[in-house]
Amino acid sequence: MGTAGTVLKTASVIFGALILLTALGVSVVVSFYDEGIAEDCDDTVGTIGQVVGADEGQCQDAKDQRDTLESLILPLYVMGALLVVMPITHSLLRRRKE
Repeated sequence: MGTAGTVLKTASVIFGALILLTALGVSVVVSFYDEGIAEDCDDTVGTIGQVVGADEGQCQDAKDQRDTLESLILPLYVMGALLVVMPITHSLLRRRKE
């Protein structure tokens, strides 16, 4: 394949690893959102604040942001894993043929 193929495979693996780290970071952020929502919104005072509108929609905004971030985790893991595994698999299969 040559040098260009090796460079592309290496770049793909590095980019895939970065995407996997991003997915891990997003899952940590989601857990922080969950903790904040549990502390500030899901207790009695927070629920009353939501009902009377004292929180100005902040709890719902936080829940929406958490849901959006949570929906990104699986696609990021899949894309990152594919970008890491595919070039390695291609290289291993090519070596077997030689």
